Amino acid sequence: MHRNARASLAVATVIAGVFAFWGGWARRWMSDDGLIVLRTVRNLLAGNGPVFNVGERVEANTSTLWQYLITAVAWLTDGRLEDIATALALTFTVLAASLGTYASGRFWQLSFRRALPVIPFGIIIYLALPPARDFATSGLEWGLALFWLAIWWALLVEWATPARRAVPSAGYLLAFWCGLSWLVRPEFALYGGVTGILLIAYPPRKTPGILAAALPVPAAYQIFRMGYYGLLTPHTAVAKSAADSQWGQGWNYMMDFAGPYALWLPVVITAAVLVLLGRRVGGRRLAIVLLVAGCALAHVLYVLRVGGDFMHGRMLLLPLFALLLPVLAVPYNRGMAALATVLIVWATVIVVRSNPVDEDNYQGKNISIVDERDFWTVAVGRERGNPPQYAEDFLGLPMMRHFTEKIAEGREEDAAQATLGLDEDDPELFEWWVRPRIDDSETDLNDLALTAYWINLGMTSMNTPLDVRVLDTVGLATPLAARMPRDLDGRVGHDKQLPEQWQVADTALDLDDLPDWFDIRGAKQARAALRTEDIAELLASSREPMSRERFFKNIRYALGPGRTLQLDDDPSTYLDAATLRAIRNGEDPGLHSDIARIAWPTR
Repeated sequence: MHRNARASLAVATVIAGVFAFWGGWARRWMSDDGLIVLRTVRNLLAGNGPVFNVGERVEANTSTLWQYLITAVAWLTDGRLEDIATALALTFTVLAASLGTYASGRFWQLSFRRALPVIPFGIIIYLALPPARDFATSGLEWGLALFWLAIWWALLVEWATPARRAVPSAGYLLAFWCGLSWLVRPEFALYGGVTGILLIAYPPRKTPGILAAALPVPAAYQIFRMGYYGLLTPHTAVAKSAADSQWGQGWNYMMDFAGPYALWLPVVITAAVLVLLGRRVGGRRLAIVLLVAGCALAHVLYVLRVGGDFMHGRMLLLPLFALLLPVLAVPYNRGMAALATVLIVWATVIVVRSNPVDEDNYQGKNISIVDERDFWTVAVGRERGNPPQYAEDFLGLPMMRHFTEKIAEGREEDAAQATLGLDEDDPELFEWWVRPRIDDSETDLNDLALTAYWINLGMTSMNTPLDVRVLDTVGLATPLAARMPRDLDGRVGHDKQLPEQWQVADTALDLDDLPDWFDIRGAKQARAALRTEDIAELLASSREPMSRERFFKNIRYALGPGRTLQLDDDPSTYLDAATLRAIRNGEDPGLHSDIARIAWPTR
């Protein structure tokens, strides 16, 4: 390769890495959803297993590898978890930008008869977008996901390179990497699966070796997931019901992302460049370009079908990066230089303007799509440009007033539940209340720890000790909530709600001590419904102590009811006439486990 060509490739790689680091570092922050992952990490480090709450086997994180990577680094360094998550995410983002740009430049230099200098191109588009720089940190797995895509592309380039110039084992390395795809994010199975088909097709004689490289790790984890959690997918997929179609909301999500940045301009330029350059390649090289573009577009369609997300731009960042992979760097000529100049002007405008924020969208109960970084900065009472970075920063949220003090009080009193309400002296302020445990040594419900429910699972769980049971109302860590009916008009990803009657039923709370305005009869119906066959088995799949028998029961459950079970939010539908009559007479038939046990010792 010509010296100038090698130098240009190195320069493009460094530029991509430097700007990725600068962009991510300047907008570093921690999201509430990022804190959810860290609760599982805390339990892993404490020896409680990969769970969100002690004694309840729920996989509350979408990315399996992400939680274990943070755990490994925390175990080695004993660093603060928020710092580790932020540093890891940013490191992976920088590596993804650098390696992806390098692989793209190498691809084009190998595709022409003589190696041409290359210049950064598609990476300018990606890093200009504010949400791309926001989710370079945030505590979520986006950096890891970008890194997986970049390595995937780099291995594809090696696989498509003539044997005398490529890594000899590139095909098998690529197969192994594809096997990890859905452990990074479930939808990455699209990329890994389609690539696996391509590897088997070129040539079929290598099929046994490709399968041997790709399948053992994901297959082993899938068996573990079914036996340990009783599910085929992460629990978040059950909560978010990704099987349903919401094309209208998905289109709105697309426009919310593309509109503020005039994203049509760089997309049209990228498509034109792909067509122009693609005419110069053939064979395997053309096949991998088509593969990447096809997977990225299918990923976009998937995001649109499920209705997008509630975080501005987040779910479209990964397919956008994938689509840009072949042109993160392009061969230099006057035409490409001119187009790159247009992109630089566009990117400068976007970086200077940033994301236009309408604070009116932050008010009321019908919040749909928001700039999550800016939203939490405002919500917790911090100055613009100074977003939350640690769990305690979220205690400034009005709903978290006195939260840690009340949790400490509840632990000291061995209370049953901590609940959010309004302050008795000032109804404009929020307050947490602790409610006493039922005085009944015979009920298995007293095996349940102090329980706090709140929709924002990260800030509550990371500001409480591990012996407190923290649950959400939308189902990310709560099996009952995850199986509730969807509100088709609800916020995407938060369109399920566990009614208050079910919340208090699944605690050791004395229901007769509830305020008069509460639906006590409905709560007793819900508690009795927990003992019915279908719901009791759902709870046992995550709560019954793990044993060989329970493991194999869970595998059967994962392949059966665990795939399809949906609950009715009206508990009376599960009860016979005699039970309903007993409840009308003031009894609480759901207290005792003579029919089915639903709680096991965790305290």
